[in-house]
Amino acid sequence: MTAKKKLLCIAIIILLLILYFIYVYRTKIGRIVSPFLIAIVISYLVYPLVVRLERKNIPRTKGIILVYSVMILVFSAVFVFIIPELISNTRQLINALPEIISQYQALFNELISSLKNSRLPDEIKDMMFKEINSGAELAQNYIANGLKKTMYGLADMVTVLLDVLLAMVIAYYFIKDSEAFKFLALSIVPRKWRKDIILAGREINAVLSNFILGQLLVALIVGAIEVAGLILLRVKYPVILGVIGGITNVIPYFGPIIGAIPSVAVALLESPLKALWTIILFTVVQQIDNVIITPKIVEGRVGLHPVATILAVLIGGEFFGIIGMLVAVPVAAMLKIIITRIIEALV
Repeated sequence: MTAKKKLLCIAIIILLLILYFIYVYRTKIGRIVSPFLIAIVISYLVYPLVVRLERKNIPRTKGIILVYSVMILVFSAVFVFIIPELISNTRQLINALPEIISQYQALFNELISSLKNSRLPDEIKDMMFKEINSGAELAQNYIANGLKKTMYGLADMVTVLLDVLLAMVIAYYFIKDSEAFKFLALSIVPRKWRKDIILAGREINAVLSNFILGQLLVALIVGAIEVAGLILLRVKYPVILGVIGGITNVIPYFGPIIGAIPSVAVALLESPLKALWTIILFTVVQQIDNVIITPKIVEGRVGLHPVATILAVLIGGEFFGIIGMLVAVPVAAMLKIIITRIIEALV
């Protein structure tokens, strides 16, 4: 084995060990890095605006403060007019969840009774009963846990607010001293690797910029349209259901389906016609997103094959739940860039 191949194997092993360490201590690491991750998101949102202000001869520091001032005004309006309604919708949905589950349990019981009276072989009946009960229990636990986590996250606004405030301070220095951070990062890298590091950094920056700026804006627009549509259809809990639809829309392929299920499930208990109109609403919104919104807003792609994208989403969901599905694609794209650069440098 040549020296380059040995270095490649060592680099891959180190990368796998790092990923394993992150997975094992993900909770503790999450608490520590949470403000920094939020700061990265804020930086990508604020930096383009600051650059535009710089072109108009506004110093970077003043530009950051100006953008922050506008952001604070917007967030204040959101907290005053939207967050209370979101918390109220979530609380109402959690309180109504036992009744919703009991109603669907009654429907399942009717289905099971129909199956029992059918002429299907007993082996097939037993298998279907087992799958139905397993699916019902899984859906019940998944929905209940998801809503409770959402409610706890909204209720613990003090911690969230402190994280955001700390992240804004960190992002301020990220943007203000961006060149200094780049110089520091390159100064600790051997000269022969700097070109590859710069190229990899540019590719990763493009992926993150595309994902954060593009997908967040798309999620916001899609969520707002779905909230408005659910209100017009008079579906209960429209704010929280629309927010779920907007957030899950970031997940490739599976997201729109995952986001539509809670809304359709709630609408179905009122009437099959309302459920049908809800399905039509989410289908139309998805087509508008695919044809108009995403092509206009998202400028580039993350560079993953559709099969790799699906695999990344499945792995993220299996190990980290919905959060893992949301971030799986950009993380996979960044890993692809890093591994590709390592192979090109060592082989």
